[in-house]
Amino acid sequence: MIERLKEIREYHKLNQSDFAKSLGMGQSTLAMLEVGKRELLDRHIKTVCSIYNVNETWLRTGIGEMFIQPDTFSLDEYAKKSNLSDLEIAIMKGYMDLDRNVRETLLNHVEVLFKSRAETAVTIVEDPIEAELNRYRQELEAEQKGVTLSVSGVQKKNSI
Repeated sequence: MIERLKEIREYHKLNQSDFAKSLGMGQSTLAMLEVGKRELLDRHIKTVCSIYNVNETWLRTGIGEMFIQPDTFSLDEYAKKSNLSDLEIAIMKGYMDLDRNVRETLLNHVEVLFKSRAETAVTIVEDPIEAELNRYRQELEAEQKGVTLSVSGVQKKNSI
């Protein structure tokens, strides 16, 4: 069990001090647990499993998968865990309500925007003419994918 405890810590790339702190114990206590000088108690096991989503059977016996695999994905649970705002949740739900083709078009548009932003981020001071050319380039790329951008960067649907 102590080897598996250490494996969990190393999987999460945590040093003893940070791992111990996350479990509510001191670093010296964890060090003694990892070398077998202290017994791993049920409360320690329950805490590790709860915080790190570890399969208790695996931790105790080595049988099964290290982590508990949820049967389903809950957007609400994930949003709560990620501390999303109501607006962020509404955006995600609205996105999922879109038609598949609209989502693909939107993803292509976002990809173009991020790609161009990453390219322009490399330029420390951008020339106004170069900035206008970049906006025009974005507009042409987006147009090729079926989306029209205004100069301000706001998306408009092609009516063709």
